[in-house]
Amino acid sequence: MNYNQAFMATHTLEALLLILAAAVMNATYTLPMKLNRRWAWEHSWFAFTLLGVIAVPTALAVATVPGLFSIYPQIPAGTLAMMGLFGAGWGVSLVLFGLAIEMVGVAVTFAVCLGTSAASGALIPLVAQHPEKLATREGALILGGIAAILVGVALCGVASSLRDSGASASRAHPVRGALYAFVSGILGSLFSLGLAFGGEIQRAAQQHGASVTMMSNAVWLPCLYAGFLPGVIYCLFLMRKHGNTAELTRNSRWYYWIMAALMGVLWYGSIVLYAISTTHMGELGTSIGWPLFLSSIVVASTIVGVVAGEWTGAGKRALRYMIGGVACLVGAIVVLSQANR
Repeated sequence: MNYNQAFMATHTLEALLLILAAAVMNATYTLPMKLNRRWAWEHSWFAFTLLGVIAVPTALAVATVPGLFSIYPQIPAGTLAMMGLFGAGWGVSLVLFGLAIEMVGVAVTFAVCLGTSAASGALIPLVAQHPEKLATREGALILGGIAAILVGVALCGVASSLRDSGASASRAHPVRGALYAFVSGILGSLFSLGLAFGGEIQRAAQQHGASVTMMSNAVWLPCLYAGFLPGVIYCLFLMRKHGNTAELTRNSRWYYWIMAALMGVLWYGSIVLYAISTTHMGELGTSIGWPLFLSSIVVASTIVGVVAGEWTGAGKRALRYMIGGVACLVGAIVVLSQANR
């Protein structure tokens, strides 16, 4: 092995380790909510939306993009509005994701949501922009991957149903939770569409001195600022509906807000680590980077769900269905990556 080969192998290994670390962070970012025992779901999600979706990304963007807020007046208003629209749709998906976690747990939610997001992210651009490719090898791979995802999602749904009927402490509304995760996956793909409109912001960030690995921090902010609104509005609605608005401060403990910020560090940190990893992978970044990231999150979240006791008393049959569903989703994501080569 010559020097160049060794150098590339080292960079590839670094990229893979970054992706795996990002996947673990993404799969565990909701766990700190479990420590906020005196808060209702809407309190914890409200704090995460404020700190994790707004404060943490803004702080990182300010630290890594010189003259951050002088960039946006240079961007056409239509571009910012489109990014905001996609960000708002993604914000709705984030709310549904949080509700699904509460209803069906980490493993099922991540599997269904990420599988659906991978499918919609592949199918929507194909049908909208390149319908002529449906009859090609690329189209066949995409349709095959989507079919495998539907099978995987169905198996995960059956596993959730079996677990909740066999476990000693069943979760409420398993079907609704799986549906929320499914819709969340579809809407969640809008976030990447919002980023697709951010090329001008990336170039402006570079001109202001941002590095290639950090210039995307400026792009994500318009999407995040629009995306946090649905979460805040829905949480405030639930607080008013349940009459527990005052409990946000009355039942709060000092570390509750730290846990909400930690959720943001884990969630947004996973996105940043993945973005950095792609700069180390060269051509591999577009062919296997994203599907490896998604599949690693699915596997990691399944392990987290088992360790967290979500499948205690569920029985071997439910676990077999869940493992089969995850295997289908991972395989489908790999197939979709081949279509993207």
